[in-house]
Amino acid sequence: MIARVCLWMFLGSLLAGTATVANAGEECPRGLEPVTEFRLFFGLADSAGNTVTEDEWRAFLADTITPRFPAGLTVLDAGGQWLEPSGRLQREPVKVVIGVLSTKAAEDMKLVDEISAAFQARFAQDPVFRMSGSGCAGVFRQ
Repeated sequence: MIARVCLWMFLGSLLAGTATVANAGEECPRGLEPVTEFRLFFGLADSAGNTVTEDEWRAFLADTITPRFPAGLTVLDAGGQWLEPSGRLQREPVKVVIGVLSTKAAEDMKLVDEISAAFQARFAQDPVFRMSGSGCAGVFRQ
């Protein structure tokens, strides 16, 4: 399990360049607002070899994730891997969800918690690995 968490952390670090992160106390550049970015890593295979199908994932995205973040989010397909204590390499498909929370992130993070709990309950999967950080975001307009 520790190896799996390390894998998720590594995957997250690869995606870290996708957002401009503001340091504590810094103001956002003109046209951008302070936000909290979150990333959820959903492993799609369980230890018994069962895999969440694409149709099951689309249904979960439509009925569980999208209603909580109707303003939008990004979903990426990825592949995860880790070494079991036996030395056997395990691989599984992963869905990465990236979204933005308002500056009242503590309130909004409960939505992320709800999504994580629903995925675990619905698909009997390992816990969802989550990341968050502060940054600045906005839409470019001419």
